[in-house]
Amino acid sequence: MKNYPLWKIFIVFLLLSLGVIFAVPSILYKEDTGNWYLDNRLNLGLDLQGGSYLLLEVQTDVLIKEEFENFSETIRIISRENRIKINNIELLDDELKIRFETSDKLDEIRSSFLQKYRSVKFNLNNNIATITVDVLYKKNIQDSAIKQSLEIVRKRIDESGTKEPLIQRSGRQRILLQLPGVKDPERIKNLLGKTAKLNFHMVDDDDSKSLSLNLAPFGKMIIADINNEEIKYLLEKKSKVGGENLIDAYASFDQTQGHAVSFRFDTTGAQKFGKATSENVGKRFAVVLDGVVITAPVINSAITGGSGIITGNFSSQEATDLAVLLRAGALPAPLQIVEERSVGPGLGADSIAAGKIASIIGMILVCIFMILIYGSFGVIANISLIANLFIIVALLGTIGATLTLPGIAGIVLTIGMAVDANVLIFERIKEENLKNKKVYETVKKGFDRALSTILDANITTLIASLLLFVFGSGPIKGFSITLSLGVIASMFTALMLTNLLVHFYLSFTSKKEINL
Repeated sequence: MKNYPLWKIFIVFLLLSLGVIFAVPSILYKEDTGNWYLDNRLNLGLDLQGGSYLLLEVQTDVLIKEEFENFSETIRIISRENRIKINNIELLDDELKIRFETSDKLDEIRSSFLQKYRSVKFNLNNNIATITVDVLYKKNIQDSAIKQSLEIVRKRIDESGTKEPLIQRSGRQRILLQLPGVKDPERIKNLLGKTAKLNFHMVDDDDSKSLSLNLAPFGKMIIADINNEEIKYLLEKKSKVGGENLIDAYASFDQTQGHAVSFRFDTTGAQKFGKATSENVGKRFAVVLDGVVITAPVINSAITGGSGIITGNFSSQEATDLAVLLRAGALPAPLQIVEERSVGPGLGADSIAAGKIASIIGMILVCIFMILIYGSFGVIANISLIANLFIIVALLGTIGATLTLPGIAGIVLTIGMAVDANVLIFERIKEENLKNKKVYETVKKGFDRALSTILDANITTLIASLLLFVFGSGPIKGFSITLSLGVIASMFTALMLTNLLVHFYLSFTSKKEINL
């Protein structure tokens, strides 16, 4: 081995050892153990381990309706400031009609309104104002809602503990989810089905007449209790503080109320919460989540620390899930499940078995071919091939990649590509052997001549894999990752490991000539 640099020997053995060590968890262990090393393994995709497939639709029509309701509220405020009475406000499908008592000062109202909503059309006809929005305005609202929903869905799924989910936009207003290995799909659907809009409102206990008539006066609203729809609360419509100011929420336990959710506001939220509680000591403060009252406790004293606790007869799982929802943030619009599919683990097991059979058959055929053509050098190539597979599995497990059926295809493909580099090297050595009978010089020139060809072939493949990763999605990305790592591993095993094994073989056998 005097003709081979020691630093190369060290690098080869180091990387090969790491490859074997980090490939072991993916080969031997399938379930989580809580051990960092043993859990550092390949994740199986939906098509291999089963799971849930969900197609969600963002109900953006709700946002358009809410936007028109905001227009209506703004018009009411401006009209009161200008002392103009409104006779009627009518919300139609695509427009808002406001009938004023008089046409006086409507130009001032129109100007004030357009200062806040610049892209909205405000038309006047005598004492009737018509507010409309164009297609671009609606599209901007929808696109913003889809982007925000994607991010919030991703946070909720990550918080649920699902590994390597596929979450992506599908079409104009839909979101596609593939959740491998989900054991409780109903919990996931419950997490996604809640908008999680949290607000704190003051309770009006003085106006019992409106509550009994189930008729909310202006500026008020009637909300039912989460546990009993018969129990109603008359609340101030304007919230004192909202969930947008929350920075943390976690499941906790209250000695008197049982399982609960503790929360903490940011600086702005803490100031609003502190002011609301200090000004309303002795009054009830309702916690409203998605249009229902969770709890409505009496404010015994001012809460100025920016934190609090929500109670409501929660189970442990309900408290945990509510904390997940609050941490992830509120969805801008409700999500509707339009398609749901479940993939059983049996189908995935069949796919894995088929992939194993294909890989084993491919390996055997390639190994037989290399031995028949190149003899002892073919054995060396086969050893490099096995090492190549260990390194691929180790790399995939280390980066937490998800293996899918296309990914298995990528591994099978790299088997052939790994051998191809060895074939190029051996053919160059064979050519040099005809010119030069010095063994080590022949091997060196053979590897040097093959280097440029191997690099060109593999770099072009890497470029193609990169493009697949950037522009592809789902399984296509998985295929590109597997292929890229396979190319990198094959270059290492061909140029470094095979080179070392050839030198070791020549030194051990003390061969004076090369027979290829």
